[in-house]
Amino acid sequence: MIYSISILIVSFTVIFCNDFTDYNIVGTTAHGWEFVRDLFLENFIKEKDLGASIAVYYQGKPVVDLIGGWFDESQTKPYDNDTLQLVFSTTKGIVAMAVAICVQQGLLDYSALVTKYWPEYGQNGKENTTVADILSHRAGLPYVSSPVDQYTNWTAMIHELEEQQPLWVPGTTHGYHSITYGWLAGELVRRVDPKKRSFGQFVKDEITTPTQTEFHIGLPPDMQHRVSPVVPQLDIKNILNESMLTYFEIWNDPKIHQA
Repeated sequence: MIYSISILIVSFTVIFCNDFTDYNIVGTTAHGWEFVRDLFLENFIKEKDLGASIAVYYQGKPVVDLIGGWFDESQTKPYDNDTLQLVFSTTKGIVAMAVAICVQQGLLDYSALVTKYWPEYGQNGKENTTVADILSHRAGLPYVSSPVDQYTNWTAMIHELEEQQPLWVPGTTHGYHSITYGWLAGELVRRVDPKKRSFGQFVKDEITTPTQTEFHIGLPPDMQHRVSPVVPQLDIKNILNESMLTYFEIWNDPKIHQA
């Protein structure tokens, strides 16, 4: 057995000046990456961020690790390394990774028809949709008609997608599936998982636990207090109408976080 030992030497700048402490910004940046630190600060100064964090790896090396701001609008508690945050469409990367794991394990095939794994999907013009069509936003089902409060009901959303007629012939064009991607790809994972786990449990068992990463699809209730609320961008909040403000509040519902 051959063991290799690598020693990483990177020159870091530690933050300590007043501008950064005013916004609770702490962390490090490698030499040459100070511009990221300055842009990070600028977002707080211009009220584009309330609380935020950023980490950058370049060629396998950590070069930026910053966190700062406030947990919520009361600005009494720092946004820190214990803070959890909704990441919205960033989750698509995790979903695609879960599908890739199933492909690697021989459970899914990108070129196969969705109906091979999910027979109920093959209706109303979706019979020839492939797994790749779903992963590449070419399935023709970019939205649903159900209200947001129905999004927590996985079974109901799957039934709606099964019955939908695609907006275009699947595979012929592209349209960003901002809302439906997780259900479509996630259901494929659920259908082929030998252990019959929920999608969130699959992600925990196969991705986050092995990599010692904290990422939740279905937040445990005892972690709810760590979730920083979603708020409108501070510099535009005053021009939003009531319906838009209500929309932001929907994403702060614990039922959404825990679904």
